[in-house]
Amino acid sequence: MPRAIGANCRLLMTPEATYGTAPAGDWLRMPFLSCDLGAEQPLLDADVIGVGSSRDPAAPFLDTVTVQGQAVVPVDLNNIGHWLRLLLGAPTTTGTSPNFIHSFGSGAAALPSNSIEIGYPDVPNYDLCTGVRADTLEMDFSPTGPATATFGLMGQGSTRGASSSGGTPTSAAYTAFNKAQGAINRNGAALAQVTGARLTYANGMEMVRTIRADRKVEGVDPGIARATGQITARFADTALLTQAQNNEPAEFAFGYTIDANRSLTFTLHEVYLALAKTPVEGPGGVEASFEFRAAFNATATRMMTAVLKNQQAGTEYA
Repeated sequence: MPRAIGANCRLLMTPEATYGTAPAGDWLRMPFLSCDLGAEQPLLDADVIGVGSSRDPAAPFLDTVTVQGQAVVPVDLNNIGHWLRLLLGAPTTTGTSPNFIHSFGSGAAALPSNSIEIGYPDVPNYDLCTGVRADTLEMDFSPTGPATATFGLMGQGSTRGASSSGGTPTSAAYTAFNKAQGAINRNGAALAQVTGARLTYANGMEMVRTIRADRKVEGVDPGIARATGQITARFADTALLTQAQNNEPAEFAFGYTIDANRSLTFTLHEVYLALAKTPVEGPGGVEASFEFRAAFNATATRMMTAVLKNQQAGTEYA
C-alpha cells in the first residue's frame, strides 16, 4: 500500500465567486514549501453523572469544525501575486505589455476568498478547503538564503475525497527571488548596516461562529489591519535611534529586485520605531533591534502598498 509523501503532494488554488463554494474549471497549481491548512474538530468531555455503574465517563462529543493553518511559499515572480491578492485584494495594474506593475493596497473594505486543495495522490486523498481567506503574512529578510513567505489562512469548510476538484491544473513560470536580492530603504535611501529584518502584516481576521447544522463557521471577517516587524542593524550611526527617540515617522520599503521590470516591494508609508537598547555583549560588533509599527498615511491614503513588477497581465490577478 503506497504511503503519502510530501514530495508528491500538490497545492491547488482558485478564487471563489461565491464564498464557501468551490468553482469548477482548471485551478492553479502553486509552488509551496509546507502547508498545514485543514480541518480540526475537537472532542469534548461529557461530564454527565448517572449513566453508568462506575466513575467512568460518558462518551465524548464532537465540537465545531475549525479550518485553519499556514502555507509557507517561495517568494517568486508570478505566483506570489495570487497570494497577495488573497491577502490584500485585487491590485491596480498599469504598464504596457510585456511589462506590468501590480499595486496591492492594505485596508480594503472587503477581501476575496479562495478554494484551496491539498492533494495526496499516493493515497489517493484530496482535502478541499473552501472559504479560505488570508489573515497574516510573515517575511524574514537576511543576507543569504531563499526568500520565503508564510501566510496564515482561515477557512469555512473542508471536504475530503478520492478525486481532485481542480480539473487540469495550470502553472505559471517559476522564477524565485532570493534574499541576496533584498534591500531595505528608509525615506527613499538605502538603509545601511542592516543584518536582518522581519515584516508581519495582519488582517485581524475573526471567525464568525453561528448556530449551523453543518458545524461550520459562518465566515471569516477582517478587522483592523496591522503591519509590524523588527529591524536589526549594526550600531554605526544614530539615524534609527534618533527617529525612535523623537517618535517621528518615516517611510520604509522592503523588497527584492531582479531587474527594473522584475521586483517585489512592500512600502510602509508611515513607520514608528520603538526605542531600543544598544547592548555590549562582548568584544564583537554592537547591534540594536528596533521594533516597528506602521500606521495609516494620509498622503498615500493607506498604510502599506505592495508593488509586484512582472510579465503577467492584470487579468491574472483580477
